[in-house]
Amino acid sequence: MLSQPSSAATGRIRVLPPDVADKIAAGEVVERPSSVVKELVENSLDAGARSVRVELEDAGIGLIAVIDDGEGMMADDAVRAFQRHATSKVRSVEDLFHITTLGFRGEALASIAAVSTTTLTTRPNGDLGGTRVLVRGGEIVEVRAAGTPAGTRIEVVDLFANVPARRKFLKAPATEVGHVSELVTRTALSFPQVAFSLKHGKRTLLDYPATSDSSERVAQVYGADRAAGMLPFHGRSPIGEIRGWLSGSHFSLPSPRQIFTYVNGRYVRDKLVSHALVAGYSTLLMHGRYPAAVVFIEIEPEEVDVNVHPAKSEVRFRRGGAVHDLITRSVMERLRAQPHPLPSVPEGTPLTTMNPSVTQLHIGLPLASGRTPIAPAFDSPTFPARPGATPGADTYVLRRFEPGSSPAVRPAPMPSMSPASEGEFSRLHVIGQAFEGYLVCEGGDSLMIIDQHAAHERVMFERLRRAYAAGGVQRQRLLVPPVVDVGAQAAPLLAENIADLEGLGFELEPFGGSSFAVRAVPALLADGDPEVLVRDLAEELTDVGRSRRLTQAAESVLARLACHSAVRVGQSLGGDQIRALLQAMDNIDFAGNCPHGRPAFITLPRSDLERLFKRT
Repeated sequence: MLSQPSSAATGRIRVLPPDVADKIAAGEVVERPSSVVKELVENSLDAGARSVRVELEDAGIGLIAVIDDGEGMMADDAVRAFQRHATSKVRSVEDLFHITTLGFRGEALASIAAVSTTTLTTRPNGDLGGTRVLVRGGEIVEVRAAGTPAGTRIEVVDLFANVPARRKFLKAPATEVGHVSELVTRTALSFPQVAFSLKHGKRTLLDYPATSDSSERVAQVYGADRAAGMLPFHGRSPIGEIRGWLSGSHFSLPSPRQIFTYVNGRYVRDKLVSHALVAGYSTLLMHGRYPAAVVFIEIEPEEVDVNVHPAKSEVRFRRGGAVHDLITRSVMERLRAQPHPLPSVPEGTPLTTMNPSVTQLHIGLPLASGRTPIAPAFDSPTFPARPGATPGADTYVLRRFEPGSSPAVRPAPMPSMSPASEGEFSRLHVIGQAFEGYLVCEGGDSLMIIDQHAAHERVMFERLRRAYAAGGVQRQRLLVPPVVDVGAQAAPLLAENIADLEGLGFELEPFGGSSFAVRAVPALLADGDPEVLVRDLAEELTDVGRSRRLTQAAESVLARLACHSAVRVGQSLGGDQIRALLQAMDNIDFAGNCPHGRPAFITLPRSDLERLFKRT
């Protein structure tokens, strides 16, 4: 038997008054002036507008005006549009699963009018007269006939005048105008056939003429120079279609603000889409760097729920994994086909030769204490230790390279590469090696400077990645297994993933506590220090293992392993060794970046060099 509530507990649940409920609803939709602009511009686009103008005064607090040439409204519809949940875009529950318009919730005008003084002036195309509706604080004050051009003009005055607490949370005027500018820009990218403009006071901030070519709208937004360097891409799968533009791997930004992603024409900030896009760049971007991108995803409306956020800025995919795979695969395939910013080398130019007249001064530095030099895997003889080097002492070596020369050293048993074709790198004319770390080459009308460690690191990474994809990295068993203490934090991760680590070329055996016996290491790294390799492996797993399985984090682990096998800065290279490196770069994807995203080479056009010397 239910007990009767005490008198103190009765009457605690109340229905909110309409004005309070309206202001709560407005708080969900209207966060700042850009929120108002978003809702009004989306209504204009749903009305078929071919031109949308946005005008601001006092950063949108004094005035927000959105003017369009859309279909306009009859008088009854103009009044009804200010009621809560009034919309022309949804008529039944089934319609919610086939949303093809930007707006559909029916709250925008009611919420905006609840926290401002709003005037709507509209006329359908073909009618002689229009309608003007004035709403103040959510209450309709006036409805009358008005002369006006075909389309709709909405003016929002004194935003948040009746909720002054909300005004206190607004940022500086320049910041608020910046949010509106970004909103108009990202909307313009999705609707190139519509003309957009933005004015603040008497100053025109944005002016995007209508165009039938999406790439022209990209050029309007990013500028002609930046747009010319972006890569158009396209992909398709059973889940849908993707298209857009990407910045090349040689360009990156410190924030993701120039990434614009759209689902069925709607701009969204979706973690799955953003993660998939960055994952497509894989090892081509440094940590904390982001590309510039415009990405359009087209899928069936029933495959995506756009009604999971009051501002409709987030979506939920029914088959998120398939969408993620489509984005990542399409981006990666396009980047694999991107042209390297290489100097133009004429066909038929002989393979690399060293200039015998170039004398170089190499300043060698000792290797880190306790670190064993690792012989890089090339088809030519392995890279030697610095000639005449004494451990623990700086060495100054004056060397002259002769054509085809290479120091006589013992070759290491490394897997051979496929025969190198005469590619762009192979045809470069090598001038020499600077600072025992950078290869200076000439091709066409440009100089190229190659970071030998970054370039070789990418070569080794691609070999390891191919071996891993083919079923596992070849292992080298150790005669005397060393015991390595990896620490209490990393030990459980290594123990959990011992079977998967075999695919990376490691064979580990628990040895009590946080220690492991190392019975095998990747064959490509057999000359390295097993203890250093395993500790680095444990550190990498600690960094990525919390959020991803080893199989998903394999590239991060392989990148660290590749670093161990790459030739270091401070190692002198002979002509045959440089030739082998350049040929290897011709036979891999993404030769322009090391596996951690750093550039592997830079080019200096002759025109820039002559400009530096005041010749032009």
